[in-house]
Amino acid sequence: MLVPRTEHQGRRPSWQCHACGKAWPCVVAKAELAEQYQRFPAGLMVYLSSCLIDAIDDWATGSGGLPPDLYERFLGWSDESAPTA
Repeated sequence: MLVPRTEHQGRRPSWQCHACGKAWPCVVAKAELAEQYQRFPAGLMVYLSSCLIDAIDDWATGSGGLPPDLYERFLGWSDESAPTA
């Protein structure tokens, strides 16, 4: 699996972007991740899925509850970055 090269990483347990403070993955993280995984979109899905699992664990142990947009936030956008045949 490719290790992402970006300053825009999710800060645990809040899952806000470490660089800009927005909900992660932020716009910059999405663009950089899509570019880095362009030739290996399955790797992007594996990476984002592992982040989603970590986020669910973090939110489940906290008192705030799970955000309603988890799929869209972590995985839904990545389908758009997949190359079309």
